Amino acid sequence: MIERNSGPARLGVIGEANHDYVLEVSAGDISSNGWQPLITATLTNSPLMWFDSASALMPQRFYRAVKLTDPASPVIAPDFRLLDHLGRSRELKYHLADTNVRSIVLIFTGNGCGKVQEMVSAIKSLRDQFGPQGVLFWMVDANAADNRSNIVAEANARGIDLPILHDRAQLVAREYGARTTPEVFALKKVSDPWTTNWAVFYRGAIDDRIGPSTTGTTQYYLANALAALLVGQPAAITSARADGCPLTFNPPQAASYSSDIAPLLQAKCVRCHSPGNIAPWAMTNYDIVQSYAGLIKDNVLNGQMPPWHADPFYGSFANDLSLTPQEAAMLVQWINDGAARGSGPDPLAATPPPPTNYPFAWPASLGQPDLVLSIPAQSIPATGIVDYRYLNVTTTFPTDTWIRAAVIRPGNRKVVHHSLVFFGSDSFFKGLLGFFAGYVPGYDPVAFPEGTAKLLPQGTVLQFQMHYITTGQAETDQTEIGLYVSPTPPTYALQTKSAPNTVFSIPPGSSETVATASYTFNTNVRLYETSPHMHLRGSWFRYEALYPDNTREILLSVPHYEFHWQTLYRLAQPKYLPAGTQLICTGAWDNSPQNPENPDPTATVTFGEQTFNEMFIGYFNYAQVP
Repeated sequence: MIERNSGPARLGVIGEANHDYVLEVSAGDISSNGWQPLITATLTNSPLMWFDSASALMPQRFYRAVKLTDPASPVIAPDFRLLDHLGRSRELKYHLADTNVRSIVLIFTGNGCGKVQEMVSAIKSLRDQFGPQGVLFWMVDANAADNRSNIVAEANARGIDLPILHDRAQLVAREYGARTTPEVFALKKVSDPWTTNWAVFYRGAIDDRIGPSTTGTTQYYLANALAALLVGQPAAITSARADGCPLTFNPPQAASYSSDIAPLLQAKCVRCHSPGNIAPWAMTNYDIVQSYAGLIKDNVLNGQMPPWHADPFYGSFANDLSLTPQEAAMLVQWINDGAARGSGPDPLAATPPPPTNYPFAWPASLGQPDLVLSIPAQSIPATGIVDYRYLNVTTTFPTDTWIRAAVIRPGNRKVVHHSLVFFGSDSFFKGLLGFFAGYVPGYDPVAFPEGTAKLLPQGTVLQFQMHYITTGQAETDQTEIGLYVSPTPPTYALQTKSAPNTVFSIPPGSSETVATASYTFNTNVRLYETSPHMHLRGSWFRYEALYPDNTREILLSVPHYEFHWQTLYRLAQPKYLPAGTQLICTGAWDNSPQNPENPDPTATVTFGEQTFNEMFIGYFNYAQVP
């Protein structure tokens, strides 16, 4: 049924009730290849009335409704983690446990798109209408030409106060099948007996307007779909063609497993995914990689792997493990194409296996230490909370000695949560003001920065702070420290200090409790490394330099702090900080039920040594310079 007097055509779509139909259009070519989808709808006993706004501009249009063979199944929305234009981490999965969030709307956008600019007011109105009812609105910029700076500039110029997530590698746009800006994907929670996921319940246009004016707009697709969801009803129209600016995708590099994929995995992954190392499986050959290809893809999308958490907008780091956008796109496309073996040798299989005692071997990059010192053998109970243990060991160098590297080697990785080593036997405030050497989750044993060393006075007593966890059975441990002597005095004496905050109280259920700490340099220094430390409720952390002239510079931003990967971020070039510079650390804890690591969201949390307590410490390595 079609009515058309003047203006757009009004269609009445009739079909079998409770079945899904695709309404298609053709401008004249009614062959099998001439039809384009307009909307997808679930019909009822009454006709579905729909206006074709574009028909007012067309001399003739042909329509047909095609019944889908099977009822549409929920399209599970791939999880992802992206940074928004303000540098905050956004992840779909985080909001699954939040009963206050009922839907997330993704709006694919891009700078310079006139259609997006026309729709900003409508998008903000939808946010104002549905936001208080538990709907989050995220814009997603997947434009190949856009970057953080021009996204921020466009947002400021257009008055956009929604988060704009930057899809640098275009992975999210590809996985969702986005084609146009603006194009929306409205997500809802769906559950089965085992899991809860986000699923797409509407995609396409926001409404049916043709130009910037709302005059003639009669069909508010997104608003109607959200309104139906919020009252527990299915959306009548589940997709509508989105017209706007076509998304242009950078063609992913054609990847060969032998020449491209395996070398990439060797550079970014094998350091942990090797026999006896901390990863749960080892990348020893193509067959293993192929069997885990789906997991690799998921972990790249959600930002879990490779384990690197610094915001790329701030600073450059010598030990950066992250994938470039080009590398991420290449790897995911190779997996999507079937993860083919192809021709050529297998570099992973050709790599010699590590020694059989790998977990207890000293780092290959450093070799055998010049001196190894051990703590007395420790017995760890099967269950319960183990108080920190402080154990003293005396060094045996005959003179004052410069140390170019110090590596702590746990005797039992299953029970050693972390270990810090200090000068002297007084344990008061140890770990808060700095340390000589350390081992924490995610630790990468390397030499001190080039041109530096730490002075170890003759007869120094080293005190080990040992944090043990229980495994359900009695365990033993005898942790060691390996000391590597510098053959010559260094150019600079390296020091490890910190900016701690021990006076705080985190309220129950709080999703963001902010803390700060600072350290002022009284002399000129070179800053080499930073390492934030919090516990399981840690959310984000930032280092900022406040210079004597009151200018500021962000040196490191960690938008998603990960307790299990406490990275030492080594600057690609040491940072000169003049005397009087204040190093300001700012961060936050997440004590909400949405935090999957949270031991108890009902607790009021204060400073303490155990992981169910909290800490806020900004460690840094520096040297005084003229």
